[in-house]
Amino acid sequence: MNKKTNQCEFSAFYIEAVQGTGGYLVPPQEYFAGLKEILDRYNILLVDDEIQMGFFRTGKFWAVEHFNVTPDIIVFGKALTNGLNPISGVWAKERLISPSVFPPGSTHSTFSSNPLGTAAGLEVMKLIEESNFSAEVPRKGQYFLSRLRKLQKKYPQMGDVDGLGLALRVEICEDDGYTPSKRLTDAIAELGLSGRLSARGRRRGLILDVGGYHKNVFTIAPSFYITEKEIDLGIELFEEALSKAVRKS
Repeated sequence: MNKKTNQCEFSAFYIEAVQGTGGYLVPPQEYFAGLKEILDRYNILLVDDEIQMGFFRTGKFWAVEHFNVTPDIIVFGKALTNGLNPISGVWAKERLISPSVFPPGSTHSTFSSNPLGTAAGLEVMKLIEESNFSAEVPRKGQYFLSRLRKLQKKYPQMGDVDGLGLALRVEICEDDGYTPSKRLTDAIAELGLSGRLSARGRRRGLILDVGGYHKNVFTIAPSFYITEKEIDLGIELFEEALSKAVRKS
């Protein structure tokens, strides 16, 4: 609040309901509701970035639905075309985007009305309508998380293990289970990419994505169609890479 004008200098506050590159951080249940109360007090818009977590990645159509709050604006892309990408979208409350305040021609975009992106987006919406992701994604996510937490009990180097739906995180630490270890994280990732893992008697590889402030968090976002058998295989491969990296460290 500017004390000279008695007006707030900020127009909008941007969030990710579950942080993406930040390491798939899931906030406390009441966090965004409390934040929205503060923003409303100063007439600041809440803008929800669903580019990574939208379209059932967390088990709900929008990740923000988990937190009992309605944002003023939602921006989305990526999953709208299942990764094809030449289209994105924005949803806003009527008072912000009605024709009287936001008429045609108010903005433009290189990817506006992209024919290929539009066609792909329509097919994705059709696929969502035909699927049962609201039930399947949480079920598979809980199974995956339970397997990771079981593994966590064996390895103190696995720090925080958490997730929402099929957006899961595994924090890699030093032996104290607390100090971030980018060194060990990189070693695990390199072993996966080497293609020299051998779970179930076959030579295999494992691609792991790294995020988090200290670059020590594996962010896991598998296909919605992953099976429990494939999850089990992934756990075996991850444990093999982890145990080899720990022995070498």
